Amino acid sequence: MKKINVAIIGVGSFTKALVEGVSFYTKNPEEKTGLINPFIGNYRVQDINFVAAFDVDERKVGKKLHEAISAKPNVTRTITEPLEYSAIVHRGPTLDSIHDAMRENFIHESSAPVVDVAKILTETKADVVLNLIPTGGEQITYAYAEAALKAHCSFINCIPTPLASIPEWNKKFTDSGLVLLGDDIKSQFGATMLNRVLLSTLKMRGIKITKSNQENRGGNADHFNLLQCSASKEKSKRGALSSYLDQNDAKPTVQFIYTGEPSGHKRTTISIEGEIFGCTPIAITAVIEDEISINGAGVTIDAIRIAQLLVDHGKQQESWKACPFLMKAPIKPMNDTEAFEMFQMVIKSCGNCSSL
Repeated sequence: MKKINVAIIGVGSFTKALVEGVSFYTKNPEEKTGLINPFIGNYRVQDINFVAAFDVDERKVGKKLHEAISAKPNVTRTITEPLEYSAIVHRGPTLDSIHDAMRENFIHESSAPVVDVAKILTETKADVVLNLIPTGGEQITYAYAEAALKAHCSFINCIPTPLASIPEWNKKFTDSGLVLLGDDIKSQFGATMLNRVLLSTLKMRGIKITKSNQENRGGNADHFNLLQCSASKEKSKRGALSSYLDQNDAKPTVQFIYTGEPSGHKRTTISIEGEIFGCTPIAITAVIEDEISINGAGVTIDAIRIAQLLVDHGKQQESWKACPFLMKAPIKPMNDTEAFEMFQMVIKSCGNCSSL
């Protein structure tokens, strides 16, 4: 099997988790623990190859990717010592990717000249571009998406900025024989997933929802960024929950709290109240704790492989069918069971590996 050449936008904690995760399964090819799909078509995790990266922080720009992922302010639990990749972190454009508070507290903006992104993608023969910039960057997302189109790369939008949910953008990519996946990558099993399971079960049992709140606490740079740029993230999470409720239920609320303690650990408290038989109150409190970047990386490896598989088989028009399983805000939302079944159907339509 050929390698899937991947370029990454934003060398933060998520990228650290992704690079180390791919390294772990490459060094341990028989290990299947923690993988949703060991194979997607014939593609294994170890077939993912990082060829380029882009960032704006002087502590990362100019370094090899496997070195840059450990630079501050990245904080997430180490999975393994990363493999050495030839990928260099290039100085990407800034635009609206960072705001003043991030500059003051987290980002040391590089004075290096901004590279021609499309040229780098072409020279490194990138197949897939991952958008992992901080939440809130709209102009920068669209600029990188245009560069990906110019370099003939598929694009995976892992942040809440609307892109794949916009029909015009989907058409640009499919007309170019490419795949666009998005928006806002799901965790392998995170707070939104647990919240949806609880809400769907309560509604199935005839219970009216009078309160639904999700409080997210974390200490990494992305949680600090959400103090300023939470609107798109809140909208994405609320949308992922609202589809399980009807008009008589209370609207879901979402909160983000920055703890100030540098850590990749996240604690989410889900509080749901409702009314059962005879309008009698019922209340549920659930807590989920995880390493948020690692949780997201476990889904991203599937997004990378399905994107390339669809291109290989000329099925770019089917990309929307993969999004509900991978993303919180796809263009056509589905419940989790339907999304999983649709995702598996997409894989099978491209021909299964005999190892499955």
